[in-house]
Amino acid sequence: MTAIITQYRVLSALILDRDRSDDVFLRAVNLQAGLSYFVSGVSKLFGSSWVQGDALEEILNTESYGGGPAARLLRYRPKVARLLTWFTPLWEAAFPLIYLVPPRTARLGLSAVKLFHLSVAAVMELPRFVWGFSGSHGAVRYVVERRASAQAPTTGLERVALASAAGVAVVSAIHAASQRQLDSERRRGLKGTKLLEVADGVIEYHHLTPSAPGVNAIAAPIVVLEAGLGTALETWSWVGGAISPICHVVSYHRRGYGLTTSSLSGGEAVAALVSSIDSRGPLIVASHSIGLLNVATYANSIIAGKQIAAVVLVDGTDPDLLDQDRSDRRRIGMFLQSQLGTVFMAITGLYNFVPNAVSRQNAFAPDDQSGVVQFAFSPRNIYRAVREYLDVRTAHALDSLAAVKRKVVVASSENASQQAELAQKLGAEYRLVDGSSHRSVLGNRQHAATLSQIVVEVAANAL
Repeated sequence: MTAIITQYRVLSALILDRDRSDDVFLRAVNLQAGLSYFVSGVSKLFGSSWVQGDALEEILNTESYGGGPAARLLRYRPKVARLLTWFTPLWEAAFPLIYLVPPRTARLGLSAVKLFHLSVAAVMELPRFVWGFSGSHGAVRYVVERRASAQAPTTGLERVALASAAGVAVVSAIHAASQRQLDSERRRGLKGTKLLEVADGVIEYHHLTPSAPGVNAIAAPIVVLEAGLGTALETWSWVGGAISPICHVVSYHRRGYGLTTSSLSGGEAVAALVSSIDSRGPLIVASHSIGLLNVATYANSIIAGKQIAAVVLVDGTDPDLLDQDRSDRRRIGMFLQSQLGTVFMAITGLYNFVPNAVSRQNAFAPDDQSGVVQFAFSPRNIYRAVREYLDVRTAHALDSLAAVKRKVVVASSENASQQAELAQKLGAEYRLVDGSSHRSVLGNRQHAATLSQIVVEVAANAL
């Protein structure tokens, strides 16, 4: 902040009119101060240790910032530390309100902020923040008082900047909503998905029939593909296309996702889909991530008159690890914070313009890539993903899967050791897709080809 104030003073000095130069300088410093506090507060609200109330305690336990007498005193008062942790991001994010209150109240607010910096200096022994940020408060007071006195109402430049920012935000949000609507319409079109009517609604699905010459569709295996948490059925498009010459391939959306309105359980939905396919072939199920736990709910059931012959579990969620995560408030807090960040990206439409993990780690054909991205950033699907994460059953999941005749655990390089342990628990074969990540094991064409070979091998052996 000290360096920025100095740089702004040098740049504004290039304006020959002294009053204009000072005005530009003070407004620039004011804008920087407001942004610094606001962005700091918002970023903390997206950090689980701040929301959980543990951040200050963690800081005070470090050697660098916890050695002073004030820090040692605060360590013995965890409730006070937790209250201060929660209070910090709230007042920082609320800092822009200082421009809406009377000047006298604003001055009191700035005095309180100075007291905050002095407290930080005392507790964490970081006095430099006092000088840098307190030095910007004069500029904040200048803007507050000038606006209150109507001597210098909002300048044309400020109005243009504010209007432009608001306009960009609105246009981005509208664009994102329109892109999601276009994807929904694509799903209903000729290149889209199908809807299977069941007793209480519809199930959105996609079915590929065997296409290789000489393959008897009536005897061909049926491969059901279970998607991961909050992901579209299109995530299986590379794999589905690669195995469809010799197999019936069915991918679908579980209840609450996409266009699916039915509340049927996973096993009931899969049974309805398999019943609609005219094939006597064996039934194989392949799952990704948390889809493993959905498979576990029906792995030992008779599905449309068939027993599941084999399962291929791709980077599957270990139920023991999920139980640990859901019982740990820090871990579940991190998950919820990440989903909150995704909701923010979805509503504002930022995901269409900035890099995100979904786009970076997937490289499907254009229509499928668009479907995967828009699906992942649909507020409705995000909400459903949170509910599924919290509600999915883990009891007896490993026993259910272990009872399946053939089991293959396929790991990405990102989760290799974890998946090796899961394979050992299940007594399953273990395969590694070298160089892949949790998403790219399906979304990268080369990795998907390796995975497809495994599924084809499993399907052929099941005949």
